[in-house]
Amino acid sequence: MLMSRRKAQTAIESIFIIAIILTGILIIVPPYLNENKNISLVVYARNSASNACTYLNTGVVINEADYTPLNVIIKADTYTYHTFQLTSISMNELDSKIQVNIIITYSGSAVPETTLETNIKQYIVNDLASNTNVRLSGGKLYFGGKEVEINVDVVRK
Repeated sequence: MLMSRRKAQTAIESIFIIAIILTGILIIVPPYLNENKNISLVVYARNSASNACTYLNTGVVINEADYTPLNVIIKADTYTYHTFQLTSISMNELDSKIQVNIIITYSGSAVPETTLETNIKQYIVNDLASNTNVRLSGGKLYFGGKEVEINVDVVRK
């Protein structure tokens, strides 16, 4: 009889310890995974912006639909070489929206900065929607259930 009670007490203690461990895991893991999702979004946006800069720096037009917004810039600037460089990228997470701010610097160009910003942003949005798990719905980007707002600021050096 005494042996049976010891086994029962040991089993209850084991269940209690396992419950404490699982509770700790449930508290620690979700914020960690959420932070990784946000970092993934920043990396995706950085890669797209970097690809846009590289493409614009070549000054060569490729007749693919993906590059249409960037081709407009190259053609408007008569295929002239300019140095486009990704300077900064930051992210702000609001309640229901994730805001990604991208700053690109460049040297020279006859194209107005608003045109550069609009077309580079359009390329980034299209690239994110087609090459990552960011989805485009109704003209808006969504990632992890939250709306994503991409802001591009192009500044002359």
